[in-house]
Amino acid sequence: MNRSLPPLPGPGGVPPNPSRLSRRALIAIASGLAMGGAGVADVLAHDGVRSVVDVARLPGPTQPQIYSCKAWGARKATGPVSELDKRPSKILIHHTATRNRDNVGQDDLVVLAKAIQKFHMVTEGWIDSGHHFLVNRGGLIAEGRHRSLETLLGGKSFIEGSQCTDYNDVSIGIENEGTYSEVYPPAEQLVGLRSLCAFACLQYGVEPGNLYGHRDFRDTACPGDRLYAMLPALRAQVAQLLGRAADWQASATLTWPLLRIADRGPLVLAAQHLLRAADVPGVPADGAFGRTTADGVFEFQRRHQMELTGMIGGGSWPLLAVPARPGQGGEVDAALQALMARPKVRSFRLPATVSQVTWQRLLGAAG
Repeated sequence: MNRSLPPLPGPGGVPPNPSRLSRRALIAIASGLAMGGAGVADVLAHDGVRSVVDVARLPGPTQPQIYSCKAWGARKATGPVSELDKRPSKILIHHTATRNRDNVGQDDLVVLAKAIQKFHMVTEGWIDSGHHFLVNRGGLIAEGRHRSLETLLGGKSFIEGSQCTDYNDVSIGIENEGTYSEVYPPAEQLVGLRSLCAFACLQYGVEPGNLYGHRDFRDTACPGDRLYAMLPALRAQVAQLLGRAADWQASATLTWPLLRIADRGPLVLAAQHLLRAADVPGVPADGAFGRTTADGVFEFQRRHQMELTGMIGGGSWPLLAVPARPGQGGEVDAALQALMARPKVRSFRLPATVSQVTWQRLLGAAG
């Protein structure tokens, strides 16, 4: 049965019209931003097309059209949702890891939102959709967990979700329809995502630099390599929408790298030394992420009661990258030496005590 969604009452934007947007209008690219001087131009590239968009001309943040749970016919939550009497400090970006469909109308949004809610409630056993908002491939936005829209519009509280273990009480989660491990999201979806992020930052006072991917806090590939690589551009564009044209630090947020099977190089070697320092048996120190290293990661995740993914991301790195004093020998020092051997960081002077922030800087520069 076709179901037409009513417009959101009150002020707000209109859903993007997919027929009016060209793929050449893609708002960001994995290679990030061209930032010279005041830094107002985005260099965009997609499918071999390159163009320049003047970000300074983007309109300021307005309330986007968001279809409520009632509008798309969500089932009732099986228990009361928890309203937290504070603002979130982070926004987490996810992808649904579903098929990249071309069906992007209102009826398709209804089908998608219902399917995800059913999966979260029936298979995962959650009381409701785990995320707060969902952006489909046409840029249409739906409320996820009940009352997420109500609290967003209020701007003083938010609903606790089920989208990222240990961070559900400090962040709101935005799902993006599709799988973005090897392909880029369509332009229309990115426009909707950017609009939603800017409005959420405005309502909650979230800094654009606190816009993260799921993998920044868990050992997961979500939101996909392509979408994740576009987050620096998204942060900077959100900062522009909020009128912070000079605040380009928002695009340089420190994060943890993701390592998985078949990866090679100094980051893998450093991780292997750190796993050995954590007394994980059988891990080689050869810089190659093979089956034996993956088994060691599984063992490490079991010990810490984490989701068993065999990947090293934002869940495992903070536990592995322990404070260290350079030059004291041992496996942790060997990990530091593996990173310091790279040309990009040879001039980097290590502090007396290497903290997690220093580890993140070294890992980011040594890739």
